[in-house]
Amino acid sequence: MDIRRYARLAALYVGISLVAGCAHNITIAPDAASLTPAKKPNQINATVGLVVTNAMRTQETLTPGGGGDKVAYKPYHDLEFPVYLALSQTFKDVVKFDEAPNEASARAKGLTYLITPEIATTSSSPSMLTWPPTDFTVTLTCTVSDPSGKVIAKPRVTGSGHAGFDEFKHNLGLSAERATIEAIRKLPDAIEQALGTSTAQNGMGAQQAAP
Repeated sequence: MDIRRYARLAALYVGISLVAGCAHNITIAPDAASLTPAKKPNQINATVGLVVTNAMRTQETLTPGGGGDKVAYKPYHDLEFPVYLALSQTFKDVVKFDEAPNEASARAKGLTYLITPEIATTSSSPSMLTWPPTDFTVTLTCTVSDPSGKVIAKPRVTGSGHAGFDEFKHNLGLSAERATIEAIRKLPDAIEQALGTSTAQNGMGAQQAAP
């Protein structure tokens, strides 16, 4: 083999090795306009605290994309505002916290519940030529506690999103955004159902659960 040709092939191989398997940054938060719902007529008459810590916001997740590559994103940073919107649809008032308040502080602020989200995601793509994921799932679990820290309910929802090449070529995180939209739209009903069942077992309605 010609030495120059060999050198070119070797350089090409090294270049491919460096590129293959890299992580591409995306966002999984859709445009706010696609998430802003009207308040539910049967809003729960309670003030809740949404707890998302700075450590949660900076947490980065890697999941598979196409072509052997991965996608990187920060689920709590991206979904904090969508979750806030869903809670605002469900409850009379929502207060954001960077860390969970102690019981005395929570009661002083008139909080009925503290809500801490947990986010799990998956992604995949059969493509060997493009890296954006064609399929994405977002599973959102909200731990609902009273001011003392006692867990009242843990509603969970899952959203799935799909996007083909003709769609995501102008929005590389489209499948993720669609999964987020579906999960967030399910969340208010899931919370109401979980709290209704939980409080009914204690002989009280959700609106009477405040200490």
